Amino acid sequence: MMYEKKGRYIVEFQDIPTARQHQIEIDLEERRNCYKEVELGFNEERALAEARRCLSCRRCLGCALCWAECKPEAIIFEMEDEVFDIEAESVIISPGVERPIDRVDGRFGLGKVLNVLTDLQFERMLSDSGPSAGLVIRPFDGEIPSSIAFVQSYGSAAPQMHQAALTFALNEALMARKKLPQAEIAVFATSTEAFVSANEAELRKLDRITLQECAVGEVQESEDHGITLTLGSNGSGETRKFDLVVLITQPQVARAVKTLSKALGLDVAYASFISGPGTGLITTDKETVSLTAQG
Repeated sequence: MMYEKKGRYIVEFQDIPTARQHQIEIDLEERRNCYKEVELGFNEERALAEARRCLSCRRCLGCALCWAECKPEAIIFEMEDEVFDIEAESVIISPGVERPIDRVDGRFGLGKVLNVLTDLQFERMLSDSGPSAGLVIRPFDGEIPSSIAFVQSYGSAAPQMHQAALTFALNEALMARKKLPQAEIAVFATSTEAFVSANEAELRKLDRITLQECAVGEVQESEDHGITLTLGSNGSGETRKFDLVVLITQPQVARAVKTLSKALGLDVAYASFISGPGTGLITTDKETVSLTAQG
């Protein structure tokens, strides 16, 4: 159902899973004899519960602006899902890649230090349609960074996945170089031998972007909100300071692809999609099912 309220069309949903959280208030007896604030807001537990509730309905806000702007009138709020059975001679799975943050080590300060981003967040910043319209800035103060460090944030990964992560990082570094011609850009990662060997010619063409094999042992925020990196996992190495730190995350096969592969009875290793020449298909144990390779 859809109804109009204050000039806006509102979609009424019936499947919101839980009730809205209410603010904590001091009790009536305490209010009688003082001038304390009655409404205390949310404590951490209620704030988290309300955030989960807000995100759990998986629906839009109901403003219907998309419906109003859609000239072909292709948006139908009352449309229900339909399930179709389709017979096909072959199935090709196109995987895509996710870069979750659950393997990011807490010592890197993600979520606590504003000038520390993930590579996916930085990718959005680089995009002209992103939150900063393609302008590379420090989240803390909006200043343009004069130095950027890309830092491996996971301990280890399958060789294919590790090389894919480094490829993503170098591509973003190249894009950052185009936007910041004078910035210092460095990439810090472990186990780079295979990657360097496979991409030696391309790496020689990098424009003042250094790839250094080392672990980053510690990340500290300075008073000016720059980021000081301690190179070396034992904390005894040299230190270098950067305006912005981008964490290299480990790519993984999308969860939806894993679910589909399981439904098709495929035993798929999580790194198998990253193998192959980058074009064509990867065969499986089922003649009618193939995978597209990610180069």
